[in-house]
Amino acid sequence: MSGYKTFAVAGAGTIGKYIIEELLKEKTTGKVDKVIILSRSATGNDDLTAKGAEVIVVDYNVPSSLQSALQGIDVVISTLSWAGYPAQESLGDAAKAVGVKLFVPSEFGGDSIKHTEGVFGLKNAQRLRLEKIGLSWAVFITGTFADWMWYQTYFDYDLANGKIEVGGTGNGVTTFTSRTDIARYVAYALTSLPASTLHNHVFKVEGERTSINAALKAYEARTGKKIDITYVPLEVVKERAKNNPADFKSFLALMFELDGPNEPKEEMNVEWPEFKPQTVVEAMLSYKP
Repeated sequence: MSGYKTFAVAGAGTIGKYIIEELLKEKTTGKVDKVIILSRSATGNDDLTAKGAEVIVVDYNVPSSLQSALQGIDVVISTLSWAGYPAQESLGDAAKAVGVKLFVPSEFGGDSIKHTEGVFGLKNAQRLRLEKIGLSWAVFITGTFADWMWYQTYFDYDLANGKIEVGGTGNGVTTFTSRTDIARYVAYALTSLPASTLHNHVFKVEGERTSINAALKAYEARTGKKIDITYVPLEVVKERAKNNPADFKSFLALMFELDGPNEPKEEMNVEWPEFKPQTVVEAMLSYKP
């Protein structure tokens, strides 16, 4: 066991709420003593506080606010979105100042290690900054959220209504992991593995590696529902990304089509051999808004 008993999670949204729930399950077993949610608002987390979490309202622009909230915390987990990464810097500084033992930066996606540009470059720079200030880190590389992505109309993925827009051919193989499985792996690693294993370690987590087309075909076979798929030529997607670097939809499409899965398969899930993740189709069917 790591010996880490107190946890602070920044953000309780898309992935954060799942991690908090898994840590709260460990709290009932005695592995965890405290789970706090760092939030800009005192409202909106009633379901998690009812299960035992504590909400502390913080101002990321005020170091003393963060330092006060992190007193006595062993591990800080950031689940801030890419738009909130500047706040993650303040969070890291405060964690270092009060003696937090381990910082988990907001990765939970594609492999950002060694990247210097774009979203991945920004994530990698955040990790390197933790090294610079002398704060130990643990990174979880998980691929795309296998349950969540298919229902995000912002990306023109609307599985609920049977309509999907695919950038490129849809045949690129990539890594998918459901949010539930990501949260389970994070909670397991942070509470069950030796502290020495966690420090400055990259965890490579994978539910299933497959392509967009294969996943949709499997979904149609499982449910009997026909999906209306529109394909956007890859050159068009590249042009959109070039003209607008903030176009996250095109960024994802290019990642799915060109980047491939996260690392060799034999390097995935090695810290938890008994891990049994959902398939992509199982994750699609288990999605909760």
